[in-house]
Amino acid sequence: MSLLCRLRSAAFAGKNATRVLYAPFSTNLPQNGQKVLLTVNEAKSLPDFSKIDPVYDDVVSNESVIDLWKKNQAKYGVSGEHLNAIEKMRMQDRPPYLVYEPKRSDLVSEVDDLIWTKDLGIPFEQYRKLKKKVIHIRRVVQMTRKGKIPSMSALVVVGNGMGGAGYGEAKDSEVPHAVMKATREAIKRIRNIPLYDDRTIHHDIYHKFKATKIHFWARRPGFGCRVNHVIHEICDCIGLQDLAGKVRGSRNPLNVVKGTFAALATQQIPEDIARSRGLRLVDVNHIYYGGTK
Repeated sequence: MSLLCRLRSAAFAGKNATRVLYAPFSTNLPQNGQKVLLTVNEAKSLPDFSKIDPVYDDVVSNESVIDLWKKNQAKYGVSGEHLNAIEKMRMQDRPPYLVYEPKRSDLVSEVDDLIWTKDLGIPFEQYRKLKKKVIHIRRVVQMTRKGKIPSMSALVVVGNGMGGAGYGEAKDSEVPHAVMKATREAIKRIRNIPLYDDRTIHHDIYHKFKATKIHFWARRPGFGCRVNHVIHEICDCIGLQDLAGKVRGSRNPLNVVKGTFAALATQQIPEDIARSRGLRLVDVNHIYYGGTK
């Protein structure tokens, strides 16, 4: 029997009862598993485990212990309504992150064995709505003095479809593990990308990333995404619906993905420019031509 159970059983015996402790781990007590008797005054210096702690006590699995505690309190004239009020007050003092913890069956995504954890940096509700696209998988080799060490490299793009997206790259000996690592890295790198009318970019963009030259043009509603197949997958994760693009030079998927995110991050929002210049901004498309908003 553990120390916690013995303290509980001794506490339920009565106020004037002598509490029996079994503490073989203490350096000041006998180490041969002997029982040590403590007086009531000595026992008062120890924490009172007869009270319910909402953080350390599992209410579901310890219902019998709680019922026994209520019966013991009823002997001293404490009513049931008062006990319920005490429990409600203690449950309200519980930290917010302990109020709801998703079940492990809900943490596993439908695609792979990726599990939601707090270090991802996003709430669980947003995690379930993410879109994942595996862009590129390749076999790489590390040269050492003992020979070649092969591994698989995966490039993954993750987005919420509302302007937030990120990419991740990871390596592992097996493809599923590499994809899972890259997905976790992509979720941690999610950044907000400004969109105009939640469908296209604010202005035309030209960006050069290494040997890759990327051109983007904003288009009217209903135009669609007429871009490179890799950029099309990125637009689906971001939420871009109307975009025209051209990739010149190197069409390496790694350079295209990195160059696309770098190009979209260079957008200049008109509201920010007007605020910096001290001018008032009027959207002609919305006011005079009846835009989508």
